[in-house]
Amino acid sequence: MPPWSNSRLRNSSSWSKATMNPLHHVRRLVTPPYSLNRTILFAASAVVVVLFAIYSAVAYQRMARDTVKSAQKWSDSVALLASTANTSAFILNDIAAIESNLQQLAVLPGIESIAIFRPDGRVLTEAHATPHGVASSVGGIERITVPAPSANAMPSQIQGQVYESWAAMDTGAGSPSAWIRVHYSLKQRAEELTSLWHQALWAVAAMVGLLLLGLQFVVGWAVKPVRNLSDFAKTMPTALGQEFDLRKGCIEVNQLGEALNSASRGIAEQLGRIQAIVNTATEAIIGLDAQGNISTLNPAASSFFGRPEDVLLAHPISQCVPGLTEQELFEMFENQSSYFSGMSRILRKDFFGTRADGTLFPVEISLGQVQNNKELRYVCIVRDVTDERAALEFTELYERALACSHNAVFITKAQLANHPIVYVNDAFQKITGLRLHEILGGSMDTLLGLSPIDPAYHELNRAVNEQRNTNVSISTMMPDGTQRIVELSLSPVRSDEGLLTHFVGIVSDVSARVRAEEAMAERRAQLDAIFSLSPDGFVLFDRNDHLVFANPAFERMTGLGLSDRAQAITLDSFESIMTEVCDASHPFPSLRDQTQTEEPWHARLQFARPQVRVVQAQSRRNIAGRSETILYFRDVTHEDAVDRMKSEFLAAAAHELRTPMVSIFGFTELLLKRKFTEERKTDMLETIHRQSGLLVKMINELLDLARIESRGGLDLKIDAYALTELVQTSIKGLMRADTDRQVDVAAVPDVQVLIDPEKMQLAMNNLLSNAFKYSPQGGSVTLQARIEKKGAEPYAVIEIRDQGIGMTPEQLGRAFERFYRADASGNIPGTGLGLSLVKEVAELHKGRIELRSEHGQGTTACLWIPVAKPNASRPAQKAQVADSVSAS
Repeated sequence: MPPWSNSRLRNSSSWSKATMNPLHHVRRLVTPPYSLNRTILFAASAVVVVLFAIYSAVAYQRMARDTVKSAQKWSDSVALLASTANTSAFILNDIAAIESNLQQLAVLPGIESIAIFRPDGRVLTEAHATPHGVASSVGGIERITVPAPSANAMPSQIQGQVYESWAAMDTGAGSPSAWIRVHYSLKQRAEELTSLWHQALWAVAAMVGLLLLGLQFVVGWAVKPVRNLSDFAKTMPTALGQEFDLRKGCIEVNQLGEALNSASRGIAEQLGRIQAIVNTATEAIIGLDAQGNISTLNPAASSFFGRPEDVLLAHPISQCVPGLTEQELFEMFENQSSYFSGMSRILRKDFFGTRADGTLFPVEISLGQVQNNKELRYVCIVRDVTDERAALEFTELYERALACSHNAVFITKAQLANHPIVYVNDAFQKITGLRLHEILGGSMDTLLGLSPIDPAYHELNRAVNEQRNTNVSISTMMPDGTQRIVELSLSPVRSDEGLLTHFVGIVSDVSARVRAEEAMAERRAQLDAIFSLSPDGFVLFDRNDHLVFANPAFERMTGLGLSDRAQAITLDSFESIMTEVCDASHPFPSLRDQTQTEEPWHARLQFARPQVRVVQAQSRRNIAGRSETILYFRDVTHEDAVDRMKSEFLAAAAHELRTPMVSIFGFTELLLKRKFTEERKTDMLETIHRQSGLLVKMINELLDLARIESRGGLDLKIDAYALTELVQTSIKGLMRADTDRQVDVAAVPDVQVLIDPEKMQLAMNNLLSNAFKYSPQGGSVTLQARIEKKGAEPYAVIEIRDQGIGMTPEQLGRAFERFYRADASGNIPGTGLGLSLVKEVAELHKGRIELRSEHGQGTTACLWIPVAKPNASRPAQKAQVADSVSAS
C-alpha cells in the first residue's frame, strides 16, 4: 500500500462524516462564494419572506382591530339594554325584578358580569356567569368612583381579557340615578383570532414553498448556459483558440460567449506573434524560477551558449553565466519588490558568459522580476557585446590620441615586432618634417633619429620591454639642419584583461624652454650661493613689484614662508604682511614713495612675530637697470637689547641700590665702632631694618619684572573673573584694621574680566599703595569702575584717584620708567618699579594703564582690562586670551 493511502482513507472518512452531518450542508449553503442559482434563490426567498411578514402583520392588526370593535358594539348594546329594562324596577326599588333581569342578560354570549351601582358608587346588585350557570348577589363591598353629577356617561376600556362598558340609568331626575357596568369577555374572540392567524400562516407557507420549488426549476434551467460559459472560461487558459457553442442560450449569454471567443482568438494570435518574435530574436531570452533555474528559453539561447534545450532547462543559469547566482538575483531585486507590482523595472548588468567549450565572452544582461508567479520569477535578455567592446576599445584609443592633438602624437603596435607606428597626428608630421606614408610602419627610433649610443635610446627600450611609462629628452637634427630638443612621453595601452596592445607617444618641442631653464638655473645658482649663506635677509621684487626671491635668512627672521604661498605677492601685499609681523606701536613704514627714487631707504623695525626683534632695514630700487627693488634686513635685536639693558641697569641700579646700601653700611659701622644708648641703638636698628626692607622689596620687584619679561606672559593663568571680586580682594589685602584710612569705592559693574587674578591683584596693590603713599596729608582715595569700548572690544576701566602731591607734565611723561620717582626728596618710601610692573601686567593682558595728574591736585590712574564675552565658554576665552598673549 502506498504511503499516502492511509491519509487518503482518513480524508474519505472525514468527507463521509461531513456529508452525513446536516450542519455541513447548511454551512456550505451560507458560506461564500455563492453560485448564481443559489444567489437568485436566496434573493427570491428573502423577498417572499419579507412580503409575507408584512402581510401577516397587517392582517393580524386588522383582525385585532375588528375584534375590539365588535366587542365594544355588543357590550355597549347589552349595557343600554340593561339600563332600559331595569329603569321601572329601580324606580319601584324592586330588587328582585332587577336581579332577575340581570340574570337573564348574564346568559348572553360573551357576558361575564352585569352590575348596577347606586349614585354614591356602592353596588346595588350584580349577576355573573359561572361554569354551572348564572349567579347573582345583592349589595357588596365593591365601590366605584362616581363622576361629577353633570356627567351622563363613563368611558369604556379594556382591562386584561375583559372589555368594560358603562351606561347611565336615567329616571328623569336630571342626573343618572344609577350606573350599569357590563364586562364582556375577549378570550373567546382572541382564540378565534389565533385560529384564523394559524390558518393564514399555513396557507402562506404552502404558497411560498410551491413558489420556491417552481423558482428552483426555472432558475436552474435559465442559469445552465451561464454555468457552461463559466466552465469554458476556466479551461480557456489551457486551450487557447477554442470557441464556445453559441447555438443555445439567451441574448446575454450569447453576447458574453462571443466576447470570450473573441478574447480566446485574440490571445492565441497575440501569443503566436510573441512566440514568433521570441523564437526569431537574436538575443537569448531566458525565464528563471525563484531558485535561479531555467524554466523557459527561446531557440537563440541554445545556440548562444552552445548547449541543447534539454541540457539548459531545469538547470541553474550560473552554468551559462557564472556570476549570475540565486544570491546575486535576490540581492539585485530585494530592495525593489516592495515598490512594484507585476514586472519590476529593468536592471542591466555586465557579466561573462561561458560556451560549451569553456570560452568566456562578455555579455550584457537585462533583468526583470515577475511578481505573483511561482513558475516564472525572473526574465533575462542576454546580449553578446564582444564586437561592441572591440569597437569601443578602438574608439577610446583614437579619442585619447585626438585629445592630445596640440602636441605630436604617435601610436605603435605593441604586439608586433619592432613596434611599428600605426597612427600619427598632423603635429607629428610637422615636427619630424616627414609625410604620412614615410612614417607609418616605421620605428620610433629611426623617426626620432636615436642612435644606440644615445641614453634616451636605452631608456626607451627598457620602458618598452618593462611595459611602463617613461619620459626622455632627445636632441635631434631636423631636415632643415636646425638642432631641436624634444621631450618624449611614452605610455603603454592595455586591454580590459590587462594585456599590452599599443604604446602612445607624445612629442613636445622644448628647445626654447630648455635654453631658458639653463640660463635661469645658472643665474639661480649664483644667487643661491650668495644669498643662501648670508645671515642677513634679502627680498627681491621685479619691475612690476612682484616678489621674485626671499632668502632663507629672511624667512627665518620673520617666520614667513613667502616661497610656499600659492598667490603672487606684490609690494603692497608685502607691506601688509610685514605690518602684521611688526609691533603695532611701530608699524612698518611705506615703501611706495621710497621706491620711486634710487635714494636708499633706512628704517628701524620692531618685530612682534615670531618673536620680538629689532631689525635694521634698507631698500634700494635699481631704476637705471631692470627696476628691481632690493630689501635688506639685519637683525640687531641682541645688540640693541644689550646696549639698552646695560645703560638702564647701570643708571638705575647704581642710583637705587646705593641709597639703602649706604644707610645700612653707615649705621652698622657706627654700631660697631661706637657705643650708643639703648634708645639710640633701637632707632639705628629700625633704620637699618627699614632700609633692608626697601632693598628686599626692590630686589623682589626686579625679579618679578625679570620673570614677566623672560616668560613673555606664558606663565599667566588667564580666566574669566568677577570684577567686583578683584576690587574687594585688592582692598582687603591692602587695608589694616588699625587704620582709619579707607578706600572710597563707588559703583563697580557686575561683569567678568579676563585676567590672571594673582598678577592683576599685584598691579592693583601697587596702584592703591601709590595712592596712599603720595597722599601724605591724609587725603581720600577713591575707586570707581566703568565699561568702555575701544573699537569693537569692551573694556573694564578701573579708576583710582588720590588727592596727593600730583605730578608735572614732565614727571607724568617719565612715570613708567624704571626706578623713576616723582618725589625726589626721599620722604616717601618706594623703589620706582611699581608703575613699570603695572604697565607690564596690563599689556600682557592686552590692556593698558593711563595716568592723569596735576601738580598739587592729585593723580588719577586708569587701568583698562578686557571684558569676557558673556556668550563665550571659559575654554574658548582661555584660547582667545592665549592667542592674544602669544601675539603680544
